[in-house]
Amino acid sequence: MRKTDNLALDERSREILQWVISTFVSTGKPVGSREIARRSREHLSAATVRNIMADLEEAGYLSQPHTSAGRFPTDKAYRAYVDSMLERHEISPRDRAFIDSTLSREDSAEHLMEQTSRVLSQVSDSLGIVMSPPISRVALQHIKFLRLSEGRIVVILISKAGSVQNRVIRPKEPFSQAELDEAANFIGEHFKGCTLREIRTQIIRMLQEERTRFDQLTHRVLQLSTQAFTATEDESAAAVYLDGAANLIKRPEFSDVNRMRLLFETIDQRSRLASLLSRCIEGDSQEVRITIGAENAFPGIEDCTLITSPYMIDERTQGSLGILGPTRMEYGRAISLVEYVARLFGRVLAHQGLNR
Repeated sequence: MRKTDNLALDERSREILQWVISTFVSTGKPVGSREIARRSREHLSAATVRNIMADLEEAGYLSQPHTSAGRFPTDKAYRAYVDSMLERHEISPRDRAFIDSTLSREDSAEHLMEQTSRVLSQVSDSLGIVMSPPISRVALQHIKFLRLSEGRIVVILISKAGSVQNRVIRPKEPFSQAELDEAANFIGEHFKGCTLREIRTQIIRMLQEERTRFDQLTHRVLQLSTQAFTATEDESAAAVYLDGAANLIKRPEFSDVNRMRLLFETIDQRSRLASLLSRCIEGDSQEVRITIGAENAFPGIEDCTLITSPYMIDERTQGSLGILGPTRMEYGRAISLVEYVARLFGRVLAHQGLNR
């Protein structure tokens, strides 16, 4: 999680900020000093609370729509809350039972990803997002080359989890279908279970060795493989599965038509979402990542929080999933849900791969 400078808030300021956030999250209405004073453990007066809230506003943690209204938390307040005040808790037995029963069914990898985005949206009342493993991270189970017209070759990759991805390449030299079949057998024999990134690294190393170690066909196979796996390094080619956009429509935060239009334009550009989610797995990070409000770089989601987590198959980071919702959300519950679904989703995909 990204850390921020919280300007050394004292205990009393932290408590009041926490109460403002929890009250605003539950009601959606600006919070007044009298309401906070009634909840204070120190039985503070409304005037004292009002002064502290004014200081928090000056420091950028609270905002006030107009002088006679209460205050609501800013992105900076949510960041401080997530980084240093949030109390984590297990997901509820009801949520756990629903998630377990829905994701434990035997199904294709693609349908499971669709189902997982639906589960995320239903349990969080937000937009559920699942990104398939970027092809460079796919653990290879089977590969096939098919010869097309005009010297083109389609590369079909089947992962251990059962997902199927393909790309078209144009090698410099012509290959017969028999040679392509032999190339697929060679790769399957030597690199089964490796990720495409690992395969490419090993092949480049093999090509740099003495050419006399390989016969002519093997050398051509290695060159073909290098081109095939280089062409598939684009992270944005990963599929993105979405569900629950209707959950955002009913939120008061998006009642403004122009704001809603920008939001849906961004959601519709799945390559942007893939770019956001791919950051979650940079450097094989296994941490939940929380991007709040204006920390999101793309227009249309400046009023949203994106919570993402990587999922793993066979102890390898593969892809990521998460939820997109308004900054006014129950962060403790949302983070726990995303973490739990990511762990279960990875286990289910790995189990499917073992049964293939």
